[in-house]
Amino acid sequence: MKHTVQLVFLSIVVLLTAACQPRYAFEVDSIASGEMNTGESFVIISANPEIRESDLRFREAANYIQLALEGMGLFQAPSSATADMIIELDFFLGEPRDSLTVRPHPETYWVPGRRYSVEVPVRNKEGQIIGYSRKVYHEPSQQYTQWEDRIESTTLFEKSLTLTAYDNRLGSSVKDPVQLWSVTVVNTDGSNDLRHYLPFMAAAALPYIGFDTGRKTVVVVSEEDLQAAFGSSSVR
Repeated sequence: MKHTVQLVFLSIVVLLTAACQPRYAFEVDSIASGEMNTGESFVIISANPEIRESDLRFREAANYIQLALEGMGLFQAPSSATADMIIELDFFLGEPRDSLTVRPHPETYWVPGRRYSVEVPVRNKEGQIIGYSRKVYHEPSQQYTQWEDRIESTTLFEKSLTLTAYDNRLGSSVKDPVQLWSVTVVNTDGSNDLRHYLPFMAAAALPYIGFDTGRKTVVVVSEEDLQAAFGSSSVR
């Protein structure tokens, strides 16, 4: 019996923990020229001239992408010269912008009850009125709720991650390499913590690498999804 109670308690804890895990929504837009083959080699380079490949932030983001691609059966080439495809990685944090939203808010007020008195005749045993008494009545107060529209201002930040793969099998001699696929992941909310969102954006992009969504698709990623994609070390 004690063991059963412990199992029930642990199950409740797991459910509550899962319910409390943060979940983030992303817009994913992916396009591809054809299916990606496993066993292809790749290198990841920076698509942004302002972000060097030696920067720690870039190396951290590229590591998530590398783990995702290796999980799909691809492998990192020793150099760009020997890679089957070149993957350009770009990510950025947009400038803050204000968003105005009209939201209904409840306004509750009370109407006090009426208080009044009534004269009540007092009679003797024979039924004759021998006087009057005053009886006081209290009506209950009434609560009313009405909804009013209010304009709320919220500061939003756009966070974006883009992966674009080019065919490199013919080498660097090709002036205009063929684009194989491209994935863009965007999140817009009140957080400006780009580093925290990078692994979540990589996890959101993972199912759509090498595929064509045909349109923007909303993807929700939780910390549990992050652990499944990259392991527990990816969750900070």
